[in-house]
Amino acid sequence: MSFHLYPVTPTDLSCGDYTVTVNGIPAPTDTARVSRVPFNRRWPGHQRSIDQTELVNFLSLASDEPLTFEITLPEPADSVVIRPAALGITPTLTDGVVTFTLDHPAYFTVEPYGRNRALHIFCDPMPSYAVDPADPNVIYYGPREHDVGQINLQSGQTLFLDEGAVVYACVSATDAENIRILGRGILDNSRNQEHILFPVSAEGNDSAINNATRQHTLQLEYCNHVEIDGITIRDSLVYNIRPMACQDLHIANVKIIGCWRYNSDGIDMHNCRDVLIENCFLRTFDDSVCIKGFDCYYEGNVEAAVKAAMYRNGKAYDVFRDTLVRNCVIWNDWGKCLEIGAETRAEEICNIRFEDCHIIHVTGVPLDCYNIDYADVHHVSWKNCTIELDDTIPNPQIQNRDSEEYEITDPNYCPGLIAVQTAYHHEYSAGGTRRGQCRELLFQNIRVTGRHAPHLTFEGYDETHLTQNILVESIVVNGIELDTLPEGAIRQNAFTRNITYRTAYHQLAQNTVSASRQLAETDLVKFENPDGTGPRVMFVGNSITLHGFKPDIGWYGHWGMAASEKEKDYVHRLMAKVREKAPDAAFSICQVASWERQYKEGSITHHLFAEARRFGADLIVMRFIENCPGADFDAAAFGRELGLLLDYLNPTGKAKFVLSTGFWRHPGDKAITDFAKAHDLPLVPLGDLGEDPAMKAIGLFDHTGVANHPGDLGMEHIANRLWREMEPLV
Repeated sequence: MSFHLYPVTPTDLSCGDYTVTVNGIPAPTDTARVSRVPFNRRWPGHQRSIDQTELVNFLSLASDEPLTFEITLPEPADSVVIRPAALGITPTLTDGVVTFTLDHPAYFTVEPYGRNRALHIFCDPMPSYAVDPADPNVIYYGPREHDVGQINLQSGQTLFLDEGAVVYACVSATDAENIRILGRGILDNSRNQEHILFPVSAEGNDSAINNATRQHTLQLEYCNHVEIDGITIRDSLVYNIRPMACQDLHIANVKIIGCWRYNSDGIDMHNCRDVLIENCFLRTFDDSVCIKGFDCYYEGNVEAAVKAAMYRNGKAYDVFRDTLVRNCVIWNDWGKCLEIGAETRAEEICNIRFEDCHIIHVTGVPLDCYNIDYADVHHVSWKNCTIELDDTIPNPQIQNRDSEEYEITDPNYCPGLIAVQTAYHHEYSAGGTRRGQCRELLFQNIRVTGRHAPHLTFEGYDETHLTQNILVESIVVNGIELDTLPEGAIRQNAFTRNITYRTAYHQLAQNTVSASRQLAETDLVKFENPDGTGPRVMFVGNSITLHGFKPDIGWYGHWGMAASEKEKDYVHRLMAKVREKAPDAAFSICQVASWERQYKEGSITHHLFAEARRFGADLIVMRFIENCPGADFDAAAFGRELGLLLDYLNPTGKAKFVLSTGFWRHPGDKAITDFAKAHDLPLVPLGDLGEDPAMKAIGLFDHTGVANHPGDLGMEHIANRLWREMEPLV
């Protein structure tokens, strides 16, 4: 195990705010210029004023071992915050020195002075690039400054920026395939300047740039099979990465910083397919990650230009689909964070997923879909995203005059959390008459911290261009899930349909079958062929595993609820699979609903399962959680008592285990997952099955609780998933 500090190449940009050691070794820092205030402007004919910016430090390294950081502050601070909070790093501040430990590679900020003067730390995984600098298809830059200007990549080429390299350049590729941009160096765009075509007045300009041409830092057009990994992009003039009509694009471990100039977006993509963006850090002035159709910035006839771009060389580039953005850290100083739009000139934008992203500073709506052209935007999801809201969020403003200075005008300002709009924009729609729609969108497990109450906006355009079928599932504010959204939290116009909010555990609430008296005490443990000479397999569960005869709820079985017959519940399906391999196998069924109800003191129920203990299982399948009370679920108590139950049922210690999460999602699913990980046990996720009505016995039973149990198809899926983990152990 080791760690490695990247060398720092001195440049004209210098800021020595922080003194840092890592595991006792002095760590040099780089410098970037960032936006200080959210003050934007319609293009005034010149670049943004430096007094709206500040210099910050960033530290770059790689590691595969735990690291101890000691950071000496340039001036006193009362406290220090490390973001994203989800990392769980708790720093100490003593005599002006911040100390903390980092257990794994991560990108984060150390903030002793609020939003300003933050130290950015980029700890990469250890590099494993197989690149030969002498290869004729490798464009290699080593540790020093390189004033290149323009790099045009061709098919099969690799651009490699080694540690310590600072390459002043724009990079482009058109109609190329199998290209790579790799390394741990810096692609610096600070020497890329606008080309002014003619003078314009700085006052009163209400349109986009019309007197200057600008070049993006990394622009890819009509390229296939592209990999971008590890580099840091600093001080982009416009977009940092702009893929257009590309396919099979993988962007990973990229750090974007130094965005302060107008329209310095992060990763803005136009009509691409098969995109994976993961493990990146983006601090942008304007929008961070955008899924777009073609835009309107073309000379002359916009519609003709867009058509020519969409249908080129006999191929169509008229959709954007199949994209995953995951595990990224985002700091946005002006615009949107994870966005569809605004430009949406595409026939479809679909199958887009934003997952497990951490948004650490915002001024605008973090989760946004703004369809201002004609795309059919559908099947887009934002899942497991965290948004950290400052107590005072500087409200974004438009500067109207050179002499105007920024000041916070609303100390209680907070942007919306979610916005979905089908709309027309006077400029960006470029006069287009076609409108689109937004439908089948999911916002799931959105976690917010801060003092501000979230609000959501949904708007359609007219009766034929709606925003509809939007599901918001589980908003958690400061650790507490909202049972319902406060009055006025959802803002919508007349052209919306089917906007729904529900909790994460809404399916669990459908289980109205009582957790008590599901079986007589004498029936809690059952056996089939207990004297068999083959492997001894035990199934430990609740009503889905075994429920007794109960006419008052319309249940007349004595097997897993709600299979149509005994042989079709998951237990007996698995017994049949085991017997195919071992005909003389022995089986035990242990029903532990009583343990679930009292899980915090589960040991008091152990005596009920004494016969199962004596069975001497070789393999134990643990499939339960649903009857544990969800309110104020105590993960620590559950983990402790689950361990004791497993030990009780496995007195000789010989048994192997397979665990599962709940059929209906449950607050304890994470506790089971954590337990399985801590004990290196196989875990089978089942919660998605409980979301699918086809997996249930709906329509076959009058009692809704029974009907929401797994039917024959659900039992089959449960058995098949468990078997994949069981089969190697039998």
